[in-house]
Parts: sequence; C-alpha cells; structure tokens
Amino acid sequence: MLRTTIASLALLLGNLASAGCQTDPEVQARMAELAELPGIKVQIDGADLDHAQAQAIAKHLEGKAADTGAAMVRLKKDNPGGTSLEIELYAKSLPAAEGLAAELKATFPALASATITTAPAVGGAGELPVIEVSKELSPEEAKQEILEQLQADGVDGNVNVQIEDGAEGRRIEVKIDKQEVH
Repeated sequence: MLRTTIASLALLLGNLASAGCQTDPEVQARMAELAELPGIKVQIDGADLDHAQAQAIAKHLEGKAADTGAAMVRLKKDNPGGTSLEIELYAKSLPAAEGLAAELKATFPALASATITTAPAVGGAGELPVIEVSKELSPEEAKQEILEQLQADGVDGNVNVQIEDGAEGRRIEVKIDKQEVH
C-alpha cells in the first residue's frame, strides 16, 4: 500500500530556538509561552482532500483563533483514496469545539460526508518540532538554515519552507511530502 504523508508546521514567531541550546531570556520566555498555550486537535476522516484544501481548512481554523502560536497539519493519503487530515492548533484563544464540525462541513463542501472529531491537543505547542532560527536572518537565509537543520535531523522527503514577515512576527511554514510503501 502506498501512503503519502504531508506534514506542515506553521509557527508565528519572531524567533524560535531550542530552550536547551539558547540562553537568550527573550527566547526562553517565548518557549515557555508556547508550552503553556491551550490547543485543539481536529481530525477529519473520509474526505478526499489535496494539500491546497488541507491548508485552506487549517488557515480557516487559524482565522477563528486569536494570537496563534503554532499549528501542525498532517495530511495522510492511502492509495485506495482514503484521506486523513489532522490539525493541531495552539493559540491564546481557540475556536469552540462544539459546532465546529458542522461549521467546517458548511464552509467546505468536500467535507460533507467526512467524519470530523475535535479534542483538546495533548502535550502543548512545546511538543512540536523545535527549529532554531535567528530573527536577524533574512527570510531566504532563515529558509536555508531550516533546511540544513531538518537535513541534519534526518528528515527525509520533499521539504518546502515558506517564510513571511508580517505585523504578527515571522510566519514559518514547513511542508514535508513523503511517500511510504506499507
């Protein structure tokens, strides 16, 4: 069975660094803040989604949150057409879980027959992969640094990094596309 896994990690940060490697008080405070953020996990099964649709759903959920710290999106496609989408969102204020499935189905017709469940995200944003990036780097330099770190950590697959600087800080999106045979 061929399985394609696409994982995207979006971080809204001025900078992010490993707490064990970094002694900068600003970074330490940001890591502690991320670790304390509440999270919600949305699981969607039984909808045939592509990467663009998965990202649109994740961005829609992010838009319902206030002060998003991090989001993790995992899209898994099995060869026979089964798709699973898992979104973990960590923010100061999260969308209400009740009614979220109905709202997503109304907004995204592709989810009409999908099974959608919500639960508190366990572990917190502090459990997400840590990528060390200096805020002094340009987006292109930061992208290269992230690619090098992921390669050094043994991450395989097709990696795509997008970085945007905005009013809320730097948004880093890492997409890893990997095909596995089971």
